[in-house]
Amino acid sequence: MVRKVLLVVGLLCLLSSCSDSKKSEETPSSFPDPPSFTSANGVLDLLMIAEPSPITLSSFKPTAWVFEVCKTSDAQGDQCPSDSHTASPYGGVRLQLTQGDHLRIRLINHLPPVPADAEHAHGSDPMMNAMLADNPINIHTHGLIVEPRKADAGDPTYGDYVYVLGYPSGKLPSMVDSDETATDQPIQYDIYIPKDHPSGIFWFHPHVHGLGVNQLSEGLSGILTIGAVTDYVPSAANIPVHYLAFKDMQILPTGEAQDQEYPDFCNPDPAAGETRDGTCDGTDQSSDPEGGNYIGGKWVFSINGQVYPTFSVTESTGEIWRLLNTGPTRGYDLVLQDDQTHAPLQFQVLSLDGVALGLPAGSDIAHIRAATAGKVDAVPCTGSASTAATAPVCATHLVMMPSSRVEIWIAPPTGSSTATLLTNVLNTGPAGDTWPSVNLAHVSFTATSANSARRLSSRPEVRPAGHNLLSSTGLLGAPVAAAFSGVGPSVPLRDAKQVASGQARSLPAASGATAPRPLTQQQIHSMHIHMADLSRPIRSLASPDCSALPPGHRRRVFFGVPPWDSDLFGLGYEEVDADDNPVPGTFQEISPFDPDNVNVCLPLASGNQPVTEEWELVNVAGEAHNFHMHQTKFYVESDNAPSGDGAAMMDNVPLPTGGNNCDGSVALWRLGTCKVPIVRVKIPFAEVGDFVYHCHIGEHQDGGMMAHIRVIASQ
Repeated sequence: MVRKVLLVVGLLCLLSSCSDSKKSEETPSSFPDPPSFTSANGVLDLLMIAEPSPITLSSFKPTAWVFEVCKTSDAQGDQCPSDSHTASPYGGVRLQLTQGDHLRIRLINHLPPVPADAEHAHGSDPMMNAMLADNPINIHTHGLIVEPRKADAGDPTYGDYVYVLGYPSGKLPSMVDSDETATDQPIQYDIYIPKDHPSGIFWFHPHVHGLGVNQLSEGLSGILTIGAVTDYVPSAANIPVHYLAFKDMQILPTGEAQDQEYPDFCNPDPAAGETRDGTCDGTDQSSDPEGGNYIGGKWVFSINGQVYPTFSVTESTGEIWRLLNTGPTRGYDLVLQDDQTHAPLQFQVLSLDGVALGLPAGSDIAHIRAATAGKVDAVPCTGSASTAATAPVCATHLVMMPSSRVEIWIAPPTGSSTATLLTNVLNTGPAGDTWPSVNLAHVSFTATSANSARRLSSRPEVRPAGHNLLSSTGLLGAPVAAAFSGVGPSVPLRDAKQVASGQARSLPAASGATAPRPLTQQQIHSMHIHMADLSRPIRSLASPDCSALPPGHRRRVFFGVPPWDSDLFGLGYEEVDADDNPVPGTFQEISPFDPDNVNVCLPLASGNQPVTEEWELVNVAGEAHNFHMHQTKFYVESDNAPSGDGAAMMDNVPLPTGGNNCDGSVALWRLGTCKVPIVRVKIPFAEVGDFVYHCHIGEHQDGGMMAHIRVIASQ
C-alpha cells in the first residue's frame, strides 16, 4: 500500500432548502448530495437544533449528534416540523448563499451531557470540567471573511464569534472563563455576507475549546457555499457539480460511538482477508492506557453520511466534485484509482479553501507547487496544451488535512470503466499518527452517445480570485467596514469614526444615491459607543498597548509542546526585526490556550484600511501541524514564486516537521538540532473583533494549540 509521509524531506522541495437547491448545479444522478437550504430575497433564516439521533453506519446503529435544520418560516416556535421541510442527516446539510446575503441562525442545544470518554471534560481543571460537562455548542462559519461580532446591549445577536457557549436550557455551569459568554437560551446569529465575498465552498461546525474532537466525531457539521461555481469556472454551467463531505466515526464493539477518537484504532494497512470498503477493523490496543480492545468494532468512513457509496460519471463534460474534510483529526491522501490498471486517474484542481486557483498562464510545476504551499503535488496535465489565460493545475492525489476544501474536475469518460476513490496510508511524522488506508467510494464511468455533443473542447478555465481579494476594491484590500445596530451591516469604519468623533452627523451617500444619509441622535450615540469598543486597545502577550508592528518586523509563532507537560499542545511567540533578530522581551514560551489571555492585539492600518502582516510559522514538534486563521485568507511566501505573485489564497496550511530531532521545544530549534523549514505567510487583516488562530487537527486544538487574537480600529 502506498504511504504518504508529511515530513520535511517531502515539503522542502515545495516550499524553500431541501427543495431549494440550485438546479444549475444539481443534475439528477445517483450521487448522494446532501439536502440544501437556499437563501431567498437576500436572506436565509434558519432554526438549527443540535440533538442526538440514532443512525445506521455499516452494520452498526450508533447514536450520533446532528443538526436538525428547517427554515424559521416553517418552524413551530422552537421546533422544526416533522415533514419534508426539515433535514437532520448525519452527513449534514448544505447552506447556499449569495454575496450580500444575510444568514440568520437560531441555534438551540438539545445535546446530552458529554460522554465519559470526553478527555477535556473530565480532566484536572475544575473550570474546564464545569464548562464542558453539559456539552455547550456554538457555530463557526469556517472560511468566511465575516465580522466576529459579539452581542451587546444595542444588538443581542452574534456574528462569527467563537467565545459564546450555548447550553441546554437550565444547564448553565457554575463557573465560566471571564472571556467566555455563557447562555442557556437560544443563540441568534446574524451573519452578513459581504457583497464582494469570493464564491466557493466553506463549512460550519461548533468551535467549543475542549470539545472539538468530540462534537465533530459525533457528526456536528455541514457545508456552506457562496455564489456558484460558474462565478470562477464559466464552463461549469454545463458540468454536473457534486459535494463530498468526508466524515469518520469510531464505533466500539458495543455498537456505541467512541467520542474521543483513538488514532491507532485500526492497523494502517488491511490485515489478511480484511476488506476495507468504507471501514477498517478495530484492533486490540488495551496495552495502551489511552486505548482499549477495539476488536469487533469498526472505524467507519462516510461520504455525506453514506458508507462506500457507488455513483456514476456519465456526462461527456465530466464532473466537478467539491470535497471537504469535516473530520476532527485525521487527514486523507485521496486517490481516484483505476480498478483495472491500479493507476491513479488525473484530475484538475479548481480551487483551494474556497478560493479559485487561477494561476498565471505558463506556470510550471515548480511554480504551482510553490504557489499552493505544497498542498497540491502538481503534475503535467495530459492532453493538448492549454490556451486559457490561466494555467490548469493537475494532480493525481490530494492530501487533505482536517478542514481542507478542494474542488476538482473529473475528466469525461472515454469508455466504460470503474475506479475506487480511496485514501492511502498517511503518516504525520515520527511523533505523530499513521492514518489507515480505506476505500471510500466506488465510481463507474460510462460514456453515452447521447451526451457526446456536450463534450468540452478543452479543460475548464479558472478565473483568478486571489489578486481580486487583495486589490484596493477587494474584500481584503478595501476600507474595512463593520455592522452598526440600527444603521447598517456594512458601514466603513472611516465614516463611522467621523460620526463617533462628532465630525459628521450623516454617512456619505450610498452607491446609487446622491444625498448623504442623515443619522438620528440615537444612531449617532449608538455608533459612538460601538466605535469606542471596536477601537479599544487591550494588553496582549505580544504588546502592552496593541501597537502596530514596526516596519520590516514579523511575528514568529512556534508550534510544539509546553516544556512542563509533553501531553499538552501549545503555541509560542516572538517578534522578529528586519535583520531577522528576535526582539528582546517579546519571547513567550510554548503554552496551551488560555481564553483569559489575548495573545496578539493589532490595529488596522491608517484610515482603517486592512493591515497585512508577515508571520513565520515554525513547527518544532516531531509531527505535522495544520495552521488555520479565522476571519481572513493568507498566502504562503515562496522563493520559487515569481516576484509580486499573490500565490494561492488559503485559510489553512500544513506545517512540515523536522522529524526525530524535534521534540516540541524551541530550545532544540535555537540550537540548530531541530532543522525545519519556516513557513512564511502574509496575512491581510480586514475584520475587527476577537477571534482565534490554531492548529486545525482536533486533538492538537483541544489540547491547547490555539491562541486569541484581537484586531481593533485604528486611532
